[in-house]
Amino acid sequence: MTKPLSHIVALCQTLAKEGKKPSVGLVRSRAVGKLSVPDAIKGIQSWQAQPNQVVEPNKEADTTSVEPATLEDRVAELEKQVLNLTQQLESLLANG
Repeated sequence: MTKPLSHIVALCQTLAKEGKKPSVGLVRSRAVGKLSVPDAIKGIQSWQAQPNQVVEPNKEADTTSVEPATLEDRVAELEKQVLNLTQQLESLLANG
């Protein structure tokens, strides 16, 4: 099992222990770093096929993990991205 897949399966197991049904959105929100939708789906399918499979802990994720960004931090980052994209669009429209 690949490291990303094992990480996703471990997330699914954790969610199930919390009484939550793993979903693509929930798994992606809990993943360390960016996680694509297809990868999340593969991980959930793997977990559904064998919910009690033994997953090796991902030591890299443990050493590099940071606290999840707060909602305020995420909104601030998105606002910066929107501002940047707006400026790029205005520049393109002015030059084009």
